[in-house]
Amino acid sequence: MMTTMAAEVRASDLFVESLENEGVEFVFGLPGEENLDVLDSLRKSKKIKLVVCKHEQAAGFMAATIGRVTGKIGVCLSTLGPGATNFTTCAAYSQLGGYPMMMITGQKPIRASKQGSFQIVDIVQMMTPLCKFTKQVSEGELLLSLVRRSTKIAETEKPGPVHLEIPEDIAGESVPYHPPFPVFPVRRAIAEMKAIDSAVKMIVEARSPLLCIAAGANRARTARALRQFVDALGIPFITTQQGKGVIDERHPLFIGTAAISANDYVHCASDEADLIINCGHDTVEKPPFFMHRDDRTKVLHINFYASEVDEVYFPHCDVVGDIANALWQIKEVIKEPQPHWDFGWFMTVKQFVDKHVADHWQDTRYPFTPQRVIAAIRQAMPEDGVVCLDNGMYKVWFARMYKTYRQNTLLLDNALATMGAGLPSAMAVKLKYPDHKVFGVCGDGGFAMNSQEIATAVEHGIDVTCIVLNDNAYGMIEWKQHTAGFQKWGLGIVNPDFVALAESFGAHGHRVNSSEELEPTLEKVINLKGVHIVEIPVDYTLSTEILGPVLAERVKELVSLKPKIPVAREPVEVPAPMDKEPEPKPEPAPVAVPAPVPVKVEKQAAPKGSTGPLKYPYYLGNVPVFANEDLEVIDKATGEVHAVCAQADEAVVDKAIAAADRASKQMAAMPSYKRKAVLERAVVEMKERFEELALALCAEAGKPIKDARGEVGRLIDTFTIAAEESVRIYGEYAPLDISSRVEGFSSIVRRFPLGAISMVSPFNFPLNLAAHKIAPALAVGCPFVMKPASRTPIGALIIGDILSKAPELPAGAFSILPCTRASADLFTVDPRFKMLSFTGSPDVGWKMKERAGKKKVTLELGGNAACIIDEVVPDIDAVVKSVIHGAFYQSGQSCISVQRIFVNASIYGRVRDAIVAASQKLRMGDPRDEATFIGPMIDVKEADRVERWVEEAEAAGGKVLCGGVRNGRFYPATVMENAPHQCDVYSNEVFGPVACIESYDDFENVVERVNASRFGLQAGVFTRNVNKAFFAFENIEAGGVVINEVPSVRVDSQPYGGVKDSGLGREGIRYAIEDMTEPRVMVMKNVGKLQ
Repeated sequence: MMTTMAAEVRASDLFVESLENEGVEFVFGLPGEENLDVLDSLRKSKKIKLVVCKHEQAAGFMAATIGRVTGKIGVCLSTLGPGATNFTTCAAYSQLGGYPMMMITGQKPIRASKQGSFQIVDIVQMMTPLCKFTKQVSEGELLLSLVRRSTKIAETEKPGPVHLEIPEDIAGESVPYHPPFPVFPVRRAIAEMKAIDSAVKMIVEARSPLLCIAAGANRARTARALRQFVDALGIPFITTQQGKGVIDERHPLFIGTAAISANDYVHCASDEADLIINCGHDTVEKPPFFMHRDDRTKVLHINFYASEVDEVYFPHCDVVGDIANALWQIKEVIKEPQPHWDFGWFMTVKQFVDKHVADHWQDTRYPFTPQRVIAAIRQAMPEDGVVCLDNGMYKVWFARMYKTYRQNTLLLDNALATMGAGLPSAMAVKLKYPDHKVFGVCGDGGFAMNSQEIATAVEHGIDVTCIVLNDNAYGMIEWKQHTAGFQKWGLGIVNPDFVALAESFGAHGHRVNSSEELEPTLEKVINLKGVHIVEIPVDYTLSTEILGPVLAERVKELVSLKPKIPVAREPVEVPAPMDKEPEPKPEPAPVAVPAPVPVKVEKQAAPKGSTGPLKYPYYLGNVPVFANEDLEVIDKATGEVHAVCAQADEAVVDKAIAAADRASKQMAAMPSYKRKAVLERAVVEMKERFEELALALCAEAGKPIKDARGEVGRLIDTFTIAAEESVRIYGEYAPLDISSRVEGFSSIVRRFPLGAISMVSPFNFPLNLAAHKIAPALAVGCPFVMKPASRTPIGALIIGDILSKAPELPAGAFSILPCTRASADLFTVDPRFKMLSFTGSPDVGWKMKERAGKKKVTLELGGNAACIIDEVVPDIDAVVKSVIHGAFYQSGQSCISVQRIFVNASIYGRVRDAIVAASQKLRMGDPRDEATFIGPMIDVKEADRVERWVEEAEAAGGKVLCGGVRNGRFYPATVMENAPHQCDVYSNEVFGPVACIESYDDFENVVERVNASRFGLQAGVFTRNVNKAFFAFENIEAGGVVINEVPSVRVDSQPYGGVKDSGLGREGIRYAIEDMTEPRVMVMKNVGKLQ
């Protein structure tokens, strides 16, 4: 039988082709004499970029980082002996961290060598304890199988380093050509069903299960499965340092990161969990918690491999197999939160973490606190920006307070915890993902270990910034020295001039020389090309206090809030496994619907484990601050305290204005796409929190649930419109050569944001009226400080919570501050505000305008809106339905509710009777009841005022056709016929569920009656006659005329505002943007002429 001889090729060429076949894009290294054949083969590769580094250790860190962020091998190359020994730290880094990496080292010829033992070290023996696989290549033909074998080993769970030693003569020999082995995906084994059943039983029977996300869960499929698991079952979670970002840390169930192993805030949650679901944990990572043999807490270990038992980790159950699949199986069996689960304490811990973990982030001292620096980096970094840490004291602070939004956007090492990796890792990430913003962050000690790689970055054109946190010491060890009671000695560093050092390598050096320079410097360098080294002086003195006695005292304070935990409860039913049908549950008994009068309101159940009312912070400079609990928000239906909010004093308001003033230039400079991203992301979270927002409106405003959901929908619409308008802020070109005197002149006109805006919003639409101020300000780039109504602040504060997670917003971009009127004077008079936007009563609004000084003022004030029914269009049922809704929705507490109804005499009786009949059918009661149309008024005082006005009008000759009798906070739908025009119920804004009705004979005369009011916000006209429609439009003195609908219609994109006492200026996103900007002209002469 004849055989065809394969063509001969150089073994090194075959090796490089095999690397290409594995998807290798980069080889990092420092080649030597023994690598010359491999180097020549790399020269010919069209797919692999060789990055020659200044030190082998840096090359190894870069290769390991590629493996970390991709899950595929990163490759590094060195010569024999001293070059290969420099890989040992990187091998340990890769092994402990679980990063797939292939190290290639050279060696002297093995078949004939004339140099004896010169530079000879047994590298394979040295690498054996550090690698998953290590081998010397003894035959060139073996390279194909060894590359495939070692790559598969490196990438299989748990990933890690492999090593191939290629002797010089083997690399250069000729071998028969064969194509590389094909690469097939490896399917991970799935967990055994009995283990799944055990896990389900443990989770279901737990009272307070807690999820802990660790490094092994940092896989794309696993991250998706974890998010679905958390969303479906509602189980709160913490993370280890290397689990950060697996789930977006803006998630409402994220409690915090276990940055240290014990006695931090998050341990107040883990210590009280009766089950910890430990997902992806490996004991090589610093423990997120300690187990004790006498603990009542059980631990469920879910990972690709079995747990390794030691003194502080001995799980009660192992689920071994693909993590994503195991989580899916568990979720599919349990399906939903269990009724006995109690997460109230965890949420208390979360609030405490949110309040305290970022303390001192606005500290203005210089040198800086690490908290201030980290906050500035988070502010500068886009959502997909990557921060690569070296190792030092600052790592603890990054783990505690740097909110991580996506996987692998905060790379820190919590396994080997080596120094020297920060800069090389940042370079590797930037090479792999050139479109991402990347910061390396190093201490001065760690930076010195591989600072020579600045030259590598410059040589290869890597656009990367490295921040050097300079405390002139090995700060982490100095802290340990202090806490151990040793004298401070031996850990100081004499540093070079980092700016000069950078420039000597051809990079750009920057030094932050004052507190005011920090944020502007970072905002500048992140958008620059080239290599930038930024020296930031830091002081860890305060950290020693905070992580020592202050933390201990605050943990003690948090523990004191802990409720008593029941020690026994009824047994719970464990769901059937997936292959069994669950037993059918009996149908619930029908619920009786209570009569609307007398009004009975059930108290809203507090969250399980709640220690009292809900607690909300105010937002100062983008950050939640739980300063106090001074403001009580009353549930308008029950009259009980629903929530307590932090309340700002005048000093806090002053700080907020100063922060907004400082942020003005940065906000104005934000590119349109970033402003749009902030608004679009807010829309996504508002949709996710839809029901939470609606129920908040039910409680704080007494708004019936259907109206509340309608307002949440409008909130989402308003932010959506603002996102669209943020990229449509256009200017104009105008020729100016209007006479011979100005020949050659032309102009460009652009609109520029005014600057900081003062906002005051009312109680009746806590979400959407706040949104009509906030959304256009964000769209145009104006920082703002808002005072929400003290009776209904929660909606605005939830918006604040959503915006606080926007990484694009600079520090000080917004503040939302509930405060008393006595503390709020600065909202009106402070000259640092460039605009005042007020919605509320006319008496207050016009007085504020008088005192506002030179700032622009827009006022959206009251009204007593009129509706003319000249004809029933399209029919009487449709007209009556519209009028009823317009007059009585949310108890008439709207500035455009239908207050005055004028009906053509020819149809008056029929329309009047239909309106009265429909009004009497409206259900009044608990706003959370889906059948309720009329809920409580904002307080008893207002209900009493409405009752008094109706009684006065009735005494003066008006006739009450229905309603008119108050029941506590509740006032029924009331229709009054022929109310005297001088009475308050007709002439003033009633702001309650009262409508006055009368007839007319002449259309022109009724328009005059509509105009006989000090208000002019909107009016409605029902008519088929187009001439009458245009006559009304042209003659009614109002900001808007609505044809064939009630005046209560407001489309959130329309210009909205009034005349006379109803206000000044217009809302509606595009029109508010005009108010929040000012035109600026650039006059040009002879532009475009070449002669």
